[in-house]
Amino acid sequence: MKALQSSLIAITLVLSVRAAVPVYGQCGGVGYSGETTCASGSTCTVSNAYYSQCVPGTSSGGSTGSGGSTGSGSSSGSNDPSTTTKVDLSANTGNTLHRASGCLYGVPDNGAQIPSSMYTDWGFNYLSAGAAQDPGGSRGWVFGSYTGRFQSALRNYQTAKKFNAQFILKMSDLWGADGGQGNAAYPGDNGDFTDYDNFLTQLVSDLKANGMTDLKMLIWNEPDLTIFWNRNQDQYLSFWSHSVQFLRARIGGTNLKIAGPSFAFRPDPTSVWWAPWVKRIQADNTPPDIYTWHLEGDTTDRTNDLPFSHDNMVNMLNSAGLTVGEFVIDEYANKDEQNPAGGAWWISNFERYNMYGLRGNWLGGYQLHDFFASLLYKTQLSATGTGYYTNGEYQVYKYYATSMVGHRVSTTRSTDGKMDCYAVVDTNKVRVLVGGRLVTGTYTLEIDNLSSLGLPTSGSITVHTYEFPWSGATGRVDAPTDLGTVAHTYSGNVLSFPIFQTTTTTTWAFEFSY
Repeated sequence: MKALQSSLIAITLVLSVRAAVPVYGQCGGVGYSGETTCASGSTCTVSNAYYSQCVPGTSSGGSTGSGGSTGSGSSSGSNDPSTTTKVDLSANTGNTLHRASGCLYGVPDNGAQIPSSMYTDWGFNYLSAGAAQDPGGSRGWVFGSYTGRFQSALRNYQTAKKFNAQFILKMSDLWGADGGQGNAAYPGDNGDFTDYDNFLTQLVSDLKANGMTDLKMLIWNEPDLTIFWNRNQDQYLSFWSHSVQFLRARIGGTNLKIAGPSFAFRPDPTSVWWAPWVKRIQADNTPPDIYTWHLEGDTTDRTNDLPFSHDNMVNMLNSAGLTVGEFVIDEYANKDEQNPAGGAWWISNFERYNMYGLRGNWLGGYQLHDFFASLLYKTQLSATGTGYYTNGEYQVYKYYATSMVGHRVSTTRSTDGKMDCYAVVDTNKVRVLVGGRLVTGTYTLEIDNLSSLGLPTSGSITVHTYEFPWSGATGRVDAPTDLGTVAHTYSGNVLSFPIFQTTTTTTWAFEFSY
């Protein structure tokens, strides 16, 4: 108890009573963050993935938690939705897959340089690479040094396969367009794709010869930024169609998939890049197998998240008559968001949308190819140095991958978009990881429908709290801080307590048995 008080995480019971959604009101759907319990005599009925409403009929349990209980003096709707993140224990959303445990680069050519346990403990399951800023000095096809870059990518691929991770091959980095190519040749200059076709022919041959036939081939990285595509948009669109058509004629009989467009900016029908690209892939029948884009914009930009970008992508594809395929965010989180709180916030989003995400990488030189994109650091600072240790954000991912097992349950973020949670139910334990997006202040975690686990609708629950501290990307943290347990009484089938977010970086996990 003293540990909790000293860390300002004092968990205080607040009786929460939910107001039922009226008949024909919205009760669910992708991106919806309001109440989900329908008024007595109506049932929450799915209209489509984005809208569910309360339809008259058999009650689904309507007023659970909304009775006139004489608890601690709270009133109906006492939790402010703008500062409340919720867990619904009755809504099973599937098995745990740890979809946020990927990274852009972050793995040395000698994958064994990092201890195997450090891969498995954070759930490493996705890697994107192509030898950008190659420590070995190779600069790519356009500079006459393709082989060195391909060998680096091959070694990264082999490391990924060792840990059953998926792999995205950044073909533009193999070409040499990694931000330092200046005004070197680009595919389609003067309408000529001859050299690029030679590059693709060699690459496909090398992939087949080395058994690399199950990866994703990323056409080009961030072509909407001139540092990576220093040509006009018309040339890029022609290049896209040419590349997809050329590759599909040559990768038949393999499990190679085409990925893209990996724009730096999120899907938006008003975008000067996205709208023409969708129009082109529809007209030329050149959609990718995997749709990719990046979410590394400003923290305060509410469009820089999954609700905005996922829904826009779905709507644009539907409007164009295109199949809604798999979505992968192959770079997520700006540099300031790479801390325990930010990491947990992003984890919550990827789990809610069932999408894989790869951590953005803000390092350069050999460090780009090390540290799991700033989850590790080491005592021997060189390209081949060892002495690795973990930081506070790594401990969040370790808890996420190794402790949060069982089945996932539905969660909603606070309506201000700044506090979120991810929750799982194991054989006899509930675990909830919360995360704030560079925010301070008092938020609330609400856990609904306790009776769905066989618990009484009122009683006492002992909550165990863990703190994930942050000492910077290079600060060593070997484990979360155990803050002990506190027994709480609850009522109304709902337990809620405050999260005192005193820093923008620290975060918490809560556990209780049932």
